[in-house]
Amino acid sequence: MDLRRLRYFVAVAEELHFGRAADRVHVVQSAVSQQLKLLEDELGFTLIRRSRQDVSLTLLGEVFLPEARDILQRTDEAVRRLKASASGIVGRLSIGFVDNVLWTLLSPIIRDFRERWPHVDLKLIPMDRDVQVEAIAAGTVDIGIIPAPSHLAASVSTEVLISAPLMVALPSANALALKATVEMAELAAEPFVTFPLQMNSRILDLLKTACAGAGFAPRVAQEGGQLHTLLSLVSAGLGVTLVPKWVAQLPQPGVVFRDLADFSTPYELLLAWKDDEPNPSAATFREVAHDVVQMTLPVRRAPAGPDLKPRSRGH
Repeated sequence: MDLRRLRYFVAVAEELHFGRAADRVHVVQSAVSQQLKLLEDELGFTLIRRSRQDVSLTLLGEVFLPEARDILQRTDEAVRRLKASASGIVGRLSIGFVDNVLWTLLSPIIRDFRERWPHVDLKLIPMDRDVQVEAIAAGTVDIGIIPAPSHLAASVSTEVLISAPLMVALPSANALALKATVEMAELAAEPFVTFPLQMNSRILDLLKTACAGAGFAPRVAQEGGQLHTLLSLVSAGLGVTLVPKWVAQLPQPGVVFRDLADFSTPYELLLAWKDDEPNPSAATFREVAHDVVQMTLPVRRAPAGPDLKPRSRGH
């Protein structure tokens, strides 16, 4: 059925005047009359009663009018939602992330995105960096938040979301907590709590690099698979660890965070996506994420640059 004929019928039925109906749909009156006659022929029923003095609906026309309105309304709504989806306003978006993103970063990004685009359904999936890259390349995750550097598939692009130094997390009773800054060499005698080696954690890589630069290997007392686990172990006095600066923005009972005076290698998070990503919400999310990091977090956002496709591993 031709939707144009339905629109002409509704216009005539509501105006009860062919001239006004033609003006309303921006065509000549003869076109309205012709298309309405074709609609009646298609249906096999007379919908409009015509006379020199009057235009009125037949009984069948009165029955058909609300149905025609509903068809046109649902069609208009479907087109509106299609256009909105194409622009990233509605739809679904799956987001992978490593667990330290939960600290300070992810909540404001998600909150701001949902305020701007409430009709996009978000699926948040905690995943380590290697699994994220595989999922993005396979198309099962739309966008990932991963540490740099990372071994990337040829079809995956990245951009830096945030770059910040690592800080040391100390038990509040530790003597080093009285200092404004700590040197790595001062941690040589401290037990460390770390991610397990098999997680291929970027934070663990940086921790070992920092210790080696200070002339010692870390003595690992306990391991934990999540950042909140490590901070709980620090709070219990079982050791110290290194964390990204944004983690230190949230108070942790029994834990103090101190700058490292002699270790400046930044910890970076990347936004990662598939080059031929068909989901327009992914680009929208990246834009929102950059806006939120730049406006609300007192840590440095790395300047935009070419997509990064380096090598490495982990969490």
